[in-house]
Amino acid sequence: MTKINWHYEQMTSGIHIALRSEKDLVSVETEFQDVSIFETRHLGKVMRIDDGIQVTTKGEHIYHEMMAHVPIIFHNHVKNVLIVGGGDGGSAREVLKHRSVEKVVMVDIDEQIIQLSRKFLPEINNGAFDDPRFELRIGDGADIISQYNDCFDLIILDAADPDGGASETLFTQSFFANCLTALKAEGILVAQGGTPYFEPYMMQSMVSRLTQAFNNPAGIYMGGCYDYFGGSHAFIWATRNGSINTLPLETLESRVTTADIQTKYYSPEAHFGAFFLSKDMREHVDQAVKCENVDTLSMPEAGDWDDYTPETSNNSYDK
Repeated sequence: MTKINWHYEQMTSGIHIALRSEKDLVSVETEFQDVSIFETRHLGKVMRIDDGIQVTTKGEHIYHEMMAHVPIIFHNHVKNVLIVGGGDGGSAREVLKHRSVEKVVMVDIDEQIIQLSRKFLPEINNGAFDDPRFELRIGDGADIISQYNDCFDLIILDAADPDGGASETLFTQSFFANCLTALKAEGILVAQGGTPYFEPYMMQSMVSRLTQAFNNPAGIYMGGCYDYFGGSHAFIWATRNGSINTLPLETLESRVTTADIQTKYYSPEAHFGAFFLSKDMREHVDQAVKCENVDTLSMPEAGDWDDYTPETSNNSYDK
């Protein structure tokens, strides 16, 4: 008899996903959250934090490449980068591929995430933590961000969803206002916005908050996503001096050639097409930009969720 473990995550009310573990590597309770890492047949190694799938070794390159290279190639002279969250090291790995980058500061509240990533997910961080340009600060990003003024060309918010966990303080109006202060005049903020067809409230609430904090319309661009159910992933962006959009393909090709970065998913064509939104997604964004009360775009009330708790999220049976 072989014991089969299934790891479940609720995407939204009525929709759950399940990943079968071929081998459980580690399961610990840190000071801030429950963390487990396990091997799967189709998605490689998976890190699960609290009740959500955070990263897979099979598909993480799409997320991290689109998070990093789209704003860096658009900006074209990024030197100083702040990553809030990102404890697996994937975003830092991609940012540090750019020779123009002089300093990357990563802030994470949970030092054990970095330790676990070093030990069990070295293929994701791939030496980024040991790069001389990399600086790690342990603490609450909402507190640390207030220490910076006119410092960064790019801020990457690579945090878990705002569901009451360790990342909740990173999705507030005051945090985004401090991000604006920490950015340089031509600075860009990029954040993960979830799978918008199943979590439109998350994407819309972030667009609304950033629009108000930056006093400029925030927007989204899209990337593929096969390790989170839903097919597409939204990346939220906002700037101090206006909006970003797709550049001419010829310009992107020239800049990517000059950057000389090695990628698996990101390309000038992927960058160019990421900003062309479907009609329904454009309507979602426009609604959020015009929204004056962000609470109307907030996540569902607890009563809207299924009867589903972390205690029932790891089930096993004998085969």
